[in-house]
Amino acid sequence: MKKNILILFMFISQSCNDLPNYEVCQSEMCNYLIENSSYVHEINGFYIVSSDEIPTKEYGFNHTSIDIFNKVIKLFGSFLDQDNDGNIDQQYVQLSTGLSENLAFVIGHRDFVDEITHKTERKYGVYGMGFFSDSWPYVPTYDGTGFLVNELNSSMWRPEHFDATWEETFHTITEAYNRIDKDFKFSEGGYLRKLMDDDISDGTYDISEQNNLENGNYDKVTAVNEYIHQIWEINFSGQSDILNVHQTKALDFMIEKGVPMKLNTNYEFILGKRLK
Repeated sequence: MKKNILILFMFISQSCNDLPNYEVCQSEMCNYLIENSSYVHEINGFYIVSSDEIPTKEYGFNHTSIDIFNKVIKLFGSFLDQDNDGNIDQQYVQLSTGLSENLAFVIGHRDFVDEITHKTERKYGVYGMGFFSDSWPYVPTYDGTGFLVNELNSSMWRPEHFDATWEETFHTITEAYNRIDKDFKFSEGGYLRKLMDDDISDGTYDISEQNNLENGNYDKVTAVNEYIHQIWEINFSGQSDILNVHQTKALDFMIEKGVPMKLNTNYEFILGKRLK
């Protein structure tokens, strides 16, 4: 009997030793995310979390939730480390702080994302950017090139065979700028908002189709963030010459403000640390 107890004790001890040695949380929100998410990663206080729910297979890839989670970590790493040395660039330390103080990134089916983001915003004042893995495309072969565009005239435009992780991580970056730089506002009176409004007034850009699809709930604040993402994507693909005068001014403004213009699809480092 004593021998059996000893063996059981040794087995439990070995099993505990085999468990990952996760970092201890330093905040109540971190503890909440650890307790309610399957995967958690932190970059300088900015949290990326995910459920373990099976993503949609609609777009032809049999991937897992951890695949999307790891891809998102790499994308944020590349945005913050433009010189690819494995560290947050000095130029983006303030951006990194803006992310950690204002935002989180949540991956999973819509119910999971809604539950987590509502909690982080309501209780902790942190806005959760969601990636709905049950419906949005994750296309790991997408590299931001290989498509042609003649003009940007609608908020509905996306590149062919598009990977939505690019869009949502970029939106998160620009949402941080929106919160830390008074000149980067998406609201009425902001420079980017004026450029989009002028584009619409000239009849060269449209948001009405998307607004109709969303039953009148496609607000202009969201539209500005979509607008500058489209411009960024077109510039990344090397086709900035098709942008009209308003869109070119928006691109120049982003460059002037230091918005990361590059994205390394083969980024080899991992910024921050895995917590769960």
